[in-house]
Amino acid sequence: MGRVRAARMLTDFDSSVNMVRAISRFLRGKDHRAMSMGPGSPMLAGAASAAPSPLRRATFTTMGRIQGVPLNQARQVRADELTEWVTRQYGPGPYPAVIVGSASGAAVFLAAALRAPFLPQSLLVALRDTATHPDDPVGAMHAVAPLARMVAANNPELAVYHMHDPAQDRPMLENMAYLRLKRLRLGPVYERFLQQRLAPGATVIQLECTRDWRSRQVGERTYFQFGCLDGLSEEEYHHGGQRIADYLARENSSRWGWDPPEPDGRRPEAEWGFDPAIAGDIEAVAARNGYALHRLTMAEPQELSPFVADLYRWWYRDRGMPAARLLAQSYVQWDPMWTLRLGAVPFWLRFNTRPSYADLSRYLDGAEPYGRIHLNLFSQGLWSPGVVSIEQWHRLITAHAREHAQIIGVDTGAYPSDTGGTLRYQPAFAALPPRYPLPAPLTMADIDRFGWP
Repeated sequence: MGRVRAARMLTDFDSSVNMVRAISRFLRGKDHRAMSMGPGSPMLAGAASAAPSPLRRATFTTMGRIQGVPLNQARQVRADELTEWVTRQYGPGPYPAVIVGSASGAAVFLAAALRAPFLPQSLLVALRDTATHPDDPVGAMHAVAPLARMVAANNPELAVYHMHDPAQDRPMLENMAYLRLKRLRLGPVYERFLQQRLAPGATVIQLECTRDWRSRQVGERTYFQFGCLDGLSEEEYHHGGQRIADYLARENSSRWGWDPPEPDGRRPEAEWGFDPAIAGDIEAVAARNGYALHRLTMAEPQELSPFVADLYRWWYRDRGMPAARLLAQSYVQWDPMWTLRLGAVPFWLRFNTRPSYADLSRYLDGAEPYGRIHLNLFSQGLWSPGVVSIEQWHRLITAHAREHAQIIGVDTGAYPSDTGGTLRYQPAFAALPPRYPLPAPLTMADIDRFGWP
């Protein structure tokens, strides 16, 4: 019963859930089509994206309602059941390494190269909330706080973050509230995994994103975070501006700005940030079992992307393969299996907004030029502030590709409300030539030889 309940409570589009699914399937020789929820299908994707714009927008909102757990079931959330779901995705091992901690799409490709599982510190449980308005953060905080406090009280090993972002998450917020659950203790399930499924002398990579955010405490280990890492700055979320006013006007909101609760401190960012409270447990388990412990720290979740791209490029050349194709993948639309089968260099983009655009631009400016650049973009359902147009993305990759640049797996006319995007990205990857056999895994000694960031 707990197994079924955990699978139902976890949110399918969560970054950590998709990391676990993609890596575990890769370790079993499978791809990550349709975010591991079903078959990829260009035909179904085309039908979904051909709907009129209002209907596509409504599809995102409906998915939010479907993904949300009924409010009266919030009391059933149990941290150990959720981590049991994580560990059940992986085989018995033994694994030469494991990554524990923050989510990062770049870490998907690092884990695949090492044949290492990933154990996330944070997971997303969404509650079905149709009563609050996206542009009323104070009302949302007060409405959800009793349930968030109850989840925290029932799970003393968790910090519970109610994350409310009326910009990028607006279609979903019309029907759901986000509870980001962050482990403060390793817990018996993760401890047992580390003790039983790692090879003697294995390495534990503690992945730490130090990104924090303003939040407000609403109970013991319970916080409200307004906004998140996307196309807006913290200042804009909390103090408004013309971009916010213009956006709300486009959304036909009755408000000209947001009036969020006054924050009372800075804490680890709900989705991506690492809470160091768990670090002592990780260190103790590693020491007790004779594992090496390597701390890999990043200031932003995307900061790891250039390192992983350069590592893959070095790895391909070490194998005598060409390394002139870049495959940029965004949010949770990634696939380590096809990245390696194609001999493509992966570059992960956190989202489709200006900060990710700037990071890719900066990387391409400094990298040895690529012959071919392919780019896939995640759609979140609306033109939220900071979303970069298809034309701008195409100009960027065209300016840096010596031979060919292409946006793939995206209905460019429907973007950024391309409802078929999740069904289309993996077939688009699989259609690219050529094919290479999967390589033997990298070792920690290989990465030492290449050099850690």
